[in-house]
Amino acid sequence: MLLVELHGDEPDTHIDLTDRRQIDALAEVVAGLPLAVHSVHSAFSKPSEEFWDMSQLDAGKREAALKRREAVIWSAARLGAQHVVVHLGTRQRSEEQLAHSRASLARLVEVGRDAGVRIAVENLPPDHVGGCLAEVSGILEDLDPDIAGFCLDTGHAMLGRNGVCEYIRALGHRLCAIHWHANNSEEDTHIFPGANGTDWKDFLAALDEVGYQSPITIEAVPPARVSLDDAVREARRALREKRAPRFL
Repeated sequence: MLLVELHGDEPDTHIDLTDRRQIDALAEVVAGLPLAVHSVHSAFSKPSEEFWDMSQLDAGKREAALKRREAVIWSAARLGAQHVVVHLGTRQRSEEQLAHSRASLARLVEVGRDAGVRIAVENLPPDHVGGCLAEVSGILEDLDPDIAGFCLDTGHAMLGRNGVCEYIRALGHRLCAIHWHANNSEEDTHIFPGANGTDWKDFLAALDEVGYQSPITIEAVPPARVSLDDAVREARRALREKRAPRFL
């Protein structure tokens, strides 16, 4: 069975995750396929960052963004997803925005509890709200770890001052999702694991330390001339063997 994560940031290209009719139709299609929707990534920039930003200062726009995110959570439940990945904010950041993000997340956690879906907060690049370990930990603090989880984005961690393993060890009790990809430590280029020589040994060891057993989402396209089937097969083999994928 192939597990997939639905990406909600391209409603014009794919599907509008706030539209219940579209979700019902999709659920019927998925039921007849050899795959399952394991997770849903809530939108964050299309048609604009403001449209989804749960940290923004304007109360009316923030409320509208939260209503859309609540609809995505219920859609995820309809599709059988285990969690919804959310971004805490955008590149515009301040102490007031951090407070709004924390309050917004607390509200989404209660919706997740009602829907039976976990909310997975993703660490972001360092110029965003939630762009460092202290901000992610502070926003998650005191929220129920059974509902308020953490999605480690390895590429985003590679861009900031807190390394991948630091996030894992600090938030391992909340870790319920991983977006696995690489970059050159300068740009968020989403390189397929193993395609640029990144050593993932410490990453895999840290996952073992915290007892992580859930699926890992590869948030990148395969290297050139490597088919999707072959790339997925090698990634699975690499995870079983506790090593980086190898592409000749």
